[in-house]
Amino acid sequence: MNKINIVIATLFIISSAFFIPAVSEVEPGIGFSTATELKSGSYSFYMEGGGNHFFKVWLNVNQILHVIVRVPVDADFDVYLLSPEREVVERSTSPRGYPERISYQASSSGYYYIVVVPYLGSRGAYGMQIAVYSPPTETVTTTATETIPLYVTLHRPTVVITTITETVYEAETVREVEYIERFPWMFLGLVILAASIIVGTGLIAQTFRATRQNNH
Repeated sequence: MNKINIVIATLFIISSAFFIPAVSEVEPGIGFSTATELKSGSYSFYMEGGGNHFFKVWLNVNQILHVIVRVPVDADFDVYLLSPEREVVERSTSPRGYPERISYQASSSGYYYIVVVPYLGSRGAYGMQIAVYSPPTETVTTTATETIPLYVTLHRPTVVITTITETVYEAETVREVEYIERFPWMFLGLVILAASIIVGTGLIAQTFRATRQNNH
């Protein structure tokens, strides 16, 4: 509820505190078909205690209804609000001697019924205040942003040259070469060969001498 609604409701409740009930000329209905139509204003009725009082109020969709019922200090009246389909949409069941209050915003247009029910046969004069008003109209401004595509025309062909520089890293592998010194082995082989020749020559000479001696 906005601030304007709160102010109106507050003034309505304060004014009800100074309301002095006096029996009005309007008679309450005894059923839905005979419900008395009420407008915004102040009313007073007398409850005999033998039946319920029926009233109806026309509400347009979103209209707000405020109802206050002030009962005698020794009486207990309950108040029910029914939709056009006669379903209970709001109620007020305060203790004995306390006023009953109902506030409701209509969800659809039509007649809404107010039923005052005496509790345990309570009777006496009671005052009723009705206030119906429409909430202020709000102006909503919507801003729409339109996106327009932008096209760019190139009058000259555009050539994009991309140069890729490739860096090649050459890895040099150095192998360690181990040289085997062959000179000592070759020298030793020559010595052995020479010795063999010398020994062989000596044996041949001895053999030759021995042969000559045997021939003589």
